[in-house]
Amino acid sequence: MELSEKVILLTGASGGIGKPILEHLNKNVKVLIGSGRKNLQDFTRIKEDEKFNYMPMDLNSEDNLKFLFSYIIEEYGRLDVMINTIGGSLYSHTIEDFPIEEYDKVIDTNLKTAFMLTKESIKYMKRNGDQGGSILHFVSSSSKDVSHNKAPYGIAKAGLEALIRYSASEAAKYNIKVNGISPTYVFTERHEKEIEVQSRRTNRSVAEIEEKIMEGQILKRKLYPKDIFPLVDLLIQTEVITGKIYDCTLGKT
Repeated sequence: MELSEKVILLTGASGGIGKPILEHLNKNVKVLIGSGRKNLQDFTRIKEDEKFNYMPMDLNSEDNLKFLFSYIIEEYGRLDVMINTIGGSLYSHTIEDFPIEEYDKVIDTNLKTAFMLTKESIKYMKRNGDQGGSILHFVSSSSKDVSHNKAPYGIAKAGLEALIRYSASEAAKYNIKVNGISPTYVFTERHEKEIEVQSRRTNRSVAEIEEKIMEGQILKRKLYPKDIFPLVDLLIQTEVITGKIYDCTLGKT
């Protein structure tokens, strides 16, 4: 199937890397269903029409998640692609000081929700017969590299890598491809604002903070969401790649 014929679900669509991916895919697919915590009015360049449907909801809830999938099938008859960008480190503590309730929230947000999305995607995509489907998760370089005071986040993202491999193996018989993209620090709108706040708080220049962020990269440049779009397009259309996690780290020193 061409991209213009696909029905796509994009989760985490209201912020982070999800929002620019939403804007990238809009109008290029048959139907795009976005889901996130924010309401539609928070989007400035996207308007709801016959090709785009946005459903604000918390997908940490299994009931909400199941409703979303059943609605898609009832309304559009099929689901071809699921892109999951939900995630976040949420808290910063050493392991010995990490409250268990905060640990649970990080694991639920980054791993449990991804598991439920994968489960429901396989359930409905296998109805597509030989056409199968594609599942794409956003991981993080924290799955391999230690991020200061972010142990639960790294643990969850490492688990997500395992989920990708296991689900790719199980879903292959339905021609469902499961892959991941694991970027380093992506300069989204939110991250740019966070750097500005950090600059004012620490009396360090924005350039100094950015240089520190990029110091472990071979390519000394900022990674923007648009840099990842070609890989997204490849992995939601491929018929020959599955069970792979692609690192987008601009090289490592």
